[in-house]
Amino acid sequence: MKKKLLTTAISTALTVAFAVPAFANPFADVPQKHWAYDAVNKLAASGIIDGYGDGTFKGDKTLTRYEMAQIVSKAMGKVSTVDQKVIVDKLAVEFSTELNSLGVRVDGIQKQLDNQIKFNGETRVQYDNATKDTTYRLRLGATGKINDDAKINVRLTTADDNGIDKTSIDSFGSPIIDRFNVDAKVGSVSTVLGKQDLVLGKGLLYNSYEVDGAGITGLKANYGKLTLAYDNSGDSKVQAAEYKTHLYGVNVGADYLKLDTTVDTNKYAALNTDVKVFGKKISGEYVRNTSQKANAYRVGTDILGAQVSYINYDAYALPEQSGFNFAGATSTGFGSNSQSDKGIQVTYGKNLAKNVDVVLDYKNLDMAGDQTKATLNVKF
Repeated sequence: MKKKLLTTAISTALTVAFAVPAFANPFADVPQKHWAYDAVNKLAASGIIDGYGDGTFKGDKTLTRYEMAQIVSKAMGKVSTVDQKVIVDKLAVEFSTELNSLGVRVDGIQKQLDNQIKFNGETRVQYDNATKDTTYRLRLGATGKINDDAKINVRLTTADDNGIDKTSIDSFGSPIIDRFNVDAKVGSVSTVLGKQDLVLGKGLLYNSYEVDGAGITGLKANYGKLTLAYDNSGDSKVQAAEYKTHLYGVNVGADYLKLDTTVDTNKYAALNTDVKVFGKKISGEYVRNTSQKANAYRVGTDILGAQVSYINYDAYALPEQSGFNFAGATSTGFGSNSQSDKGIQVTYGKNLAKNVDVVLDYKNLDMAGDQTKATLNVKF
């Protein structure tokens, strides 16, 4: 009897909510403390549920559980945010048996969300003691599903015209579209076409996440263990190949990179691996600039929660797009890759709260000296 009364109360709340505008109170005959009140009110205010055309509830009409399930089913088909999904999920649990009998699966809500445009964002505040600069960066991204095998990705960022972050404490950079690509699967090949990120190996050779403006505008294709990348636009043309495998219990990656610039052409070969030594994970990277006959390597491990690495590189062994850079210098500046150097790097990351983290990066090199970067990242 109680369950029947509960069903009637929910039905009344839902049906009344369908027909009344958001500015009115459609729940005059529903107890204010009932859990369905807030649930249905939020759905009605969001336009997720509709009702009788004349804006009234037919009080003499008794709704069955199957009729209620049909109402919930329609609400499931209109869900567009996570908050709405939580509300409809709660109603769907109550009428799950009837929904399944009607051929409506509760996980259809998630599929509905997957078909929507998804937005994301990131803010970064970074202080660099070597340059005495405090920089700010804001990124806003969106992903839209084209079909089951393709989606489009767009990202807006505060940067200069070259896509390089130069927003200082007293100057906010102009927003530009620095990422715009179509991610599609063609048979067994995954492809990304357009402006996109590129990371090779463990980032010592090429890392657009660490170096603003180091992304490519071209095609990247992945088939199994092999990844190919090509960019023939702009002043820096890129051809790259990467192969990752697992040999004798060890992860191994091999990379090839050809960079054509207005100044010269350089070719690079690289290897990276992770091995366990006495139960401790050791990460190693090696890069050779075959054009300049110059070498670079980095070896690191985790010590007390921080990644501690030793790096040693010859002049011009690493490209400007390398994930290892000092004071944001280019390949022609002091303390950059234009001269041989060696030293240590210590990186420590701490999660402060959900989607909020801080990263401290310290470098001490023989020639370049000391550099400390403190970065606060907030994702939303």
